[in-house]
Amino acid sequence: MMAELGPVLALVALFLLVLALMAWGWRRRGRSQQHLPAPTTAALEELGETTTIGPFQAVYVSTVLAQQPLERVVAHTLGQRASARVSIGSAGTWHILREGARPLTIPADAVSEITAGPGMAGKFVGGDGILILRWRLGDQLLDTGLRLARREDHDLLLSRKEHP
Repeated sequence: MMAELGPVLALVALFLLVLALMAWGWRRRGRSQQHLPAPTTAALEELGETTTIGPFQAVYVSTVLAQQPLERVVAHTLGQRASARVSIGSAGTWHILREGARPLTIPADAVSEITAGPGMAGKFVGGDGILILRWRLGDQLLDTGLRLARREDHDLLLSRKEHP
């Protein structure tokens, strides 16, 4: 009986060590990204805009460093996956209302590109299933991924690249 307990305890200790290292890495990444300013969370109405497109159901996949789909941004809960509702205001501002996390509002003048790709940290679906919003937060260029519930909504938001 004692001979069997040793390997089990060693396995449990290894598992706890791996969890502790993961938590340490997550906190370390968050500290290294604290230079990023907090993004605005204001609703479109607070900014004097009306909703012209949406809201659409989506999954907020994550926000990563631009062109680095595996470098998740941890600061300000930007790396937290969540169900979301996506809207665009009359001036082109994007508002992403995330469940369990702070809303994210991206001003139209901060958006530099709207594309689609196979995925990023948090979700890979292949093809062009993830809508990718490239935008500037302070001096950092970021990519935010959204997986829209309906393909028609994805295509409509993707068409905004002609006039972000």
